[in-house]
Amino acid sequence: MNRLIALASLTLAAGVGGVAVTAAPAPSLLGAPPVYLEVKDWVLACDNTRVCFAKYDVADDANAGGGYLSLARDPGPAGGLVVSLEATADGAVPDPRTLTLDGQPLPANPAWKIDANAQTATLDGAAAPAFVHAIANGKTLAYSDGQTTTTVSLNGMTAALLAMDQDQGRLDGVTALARPGAKPASAVPAALPVPTLHAAPAAKPLAGAAAFAAEVRKVQAVLLRQHDCEADTTQDDKAAALNDQDAIVLLGCVQGAYQASVMTFRAPRTAPQKAVQLIMPIQPTMKPSDFPPGSSGEYVAEDGWDAKTATFVESAKGRGMADCGQSTEWVFDGAQFHVDGFSRLDRCGGGPPGDWPTLYRTTISSVK
Repeated sequence: MNRLIALASLTLAAGVGGVAVTAAPAPSLLGAPPVYLEVKDWVLACDNTRVCFAKYDVADDANAGGGYLSLARDPGPAGGLVVSLEATADGAVPDPRTLTLDGQPLPANPAWKIDANAQTATLDGAAAPAFVHAIANGKTLAYSDGQTTTTVSLNGMTAALLAMDQDQGRLDGVTALARPGAKPASAVPAALPVPTLHAAPAAKPLAGAAAFAAEVRKVQAVLLRQHDCEADTTQDDKAAALNDQDAIVLLGCVQGAYQASVMTFRAPRTAPQKAVQLIMPIQPTMKPSDFPPGSSGEYVAEDGWDAKTATFVESAKGRGMADCGQSTEWVFDGAQFHVDGFSRLDRCGGGPPGDWPTLYRTTISSVK
């Protein structure tokens, strides 16, 4: 996890009184507890509505970039499954007719759908679980784009799908992927609704925002030095209204090779010198020990505060190609921040940029 916060210099802040105020160590979750699991060469992510996504993502980075196979499944008795293949080379389209399992050709299946624009081949409907069952006991899946052969390890797939079945309530049932049985589809729990959170954008803009941010930088100089913030990042300084009483301030900290970081504060709109830190709620499936010692709540950020929607967004690439990383959105309800969206993929396996599975989702309603 340390690679996701290599800059380790974003402290999201709020509250007043001159000392840091730490939020609860875990967010108030709505819906089912999200699941993030890495098992051998596979990763599983199930969100708070029980939508699940499993993908091949090799455990050894030295072997990364070999291929891409993913399985996405909706919850509920009729929850559909989609199997996706992607070729290794840019611009190449996988040919499902070349599929082999442990070196042996698989029967041709006309149900595969080719999307040349997306450079993928997908399988859905009844053919999708049938395909998964057919390869479940194999070790290696391979396919070609006409020039290059892509190889996918199946080591860990069954364990990931067993956890998926468990999270969606499919174990020992006719819809299970890893451990089917006699239980009818009607025994599978219904899909959970997407929960709603409230956003409260400030009614009045902050006057003199640039001067306000400059004053906060001045009074927080010691803290900025403690976080090894660079002196030439003032171009990233911003301030905006948080509500009728307080402002939020973003101070540039580090400009990295492929992403920047900021430190964020909250202060009374009439007293920038009273700005203090608040550690944002930790994202679902994360815990303080996932961060370097003493830095839980310090995040790499590329985006920032959106006053119109009262949301703060951060995006932390694991590396420049963005095949791994995490992104979070927090919404401000007029008093405090809540996690309203989170995606995470720790392994850098060479998959599509930004293809990080969703672990937490909500819908937002604005408070007028």
